[in-house]
Amino acid sequence: MTASRISARSLLRETFANIGSRYAPLLLINSPILIFVGLNRFGKLGSAGVAFNIIYWFVVVPLLSGAMIFYSYRDFTKNQVTVGQAFNQANRRLLQLIAVYIMCLLLVCAGFIALIIPGVYVSYRLMFSSYATVIDNSSAVDSLSSSWELTKGRWWLVFRSTLLIIFVVFVPILSICLLIDPTAKSVTYQLAANLLGFLAGPLMNVYFVLLYQRLRESAAATQ
Repeated sequence: MTASRISARSLLRETFANIGSRYAPLLLINSPILIFVGLNRFGKLGSAGVAFNIIYWFVVVPLLSGAMIFYSYRDFTKNQVTVGQAFNQANRRLLQLIAVYIMCLLLVCAGFIALIIPGVYVSYRLMFSSYATVIDNSSAVDSLSSSWELTKGRWWLVFRSTLLIIFVVFVPILSICLLIDPTAKSVTYQLAANLLGFLAGPLMNVYFVLLYQRLRESAAATQ
């Protein structure tokens, strides 16, 4: 298999064909995010808001993302795990996931400061770093290196694949939310956007795990 045979549209079809039995467990894994979003939106956090957001973005997001990646990947490789096992695996790698998350953020920000295009390029070359962390138990540096090597010569494929899933997922969400409130200012609009985004999370997770698998298979076939 070669990189040229990986089709973004075929991946999308495969995602819809395989999301069924995986949808509920992935929603369950990602469900804590609703609590944090609700507290952030309606809770009167006051001075605790800064600490709350730091915990959310730098602890909760990497943990939930890692658990979803691990669950989907193991399921697709016929080594199915439970939701609890996926959480345990991500939790054991939490420090590595946080380190990867921060390092990616700093590198991408540096790219954007230098110029917008390098920042976009770096973000796509490093987007599979957390996959290597949670699946292969790689160190933060090795995970960054793994993603960089995996996407070598495949940047455009990753870029257009990401654009496709964003279009398929977020255009309907935005359309529905604007029908609810064209001004995009009401609480109802925010609630609908958060809920629909939450419901779309498993679909995007499965899509990118499938893309990661195909990239690994392609890399192995060319060695």
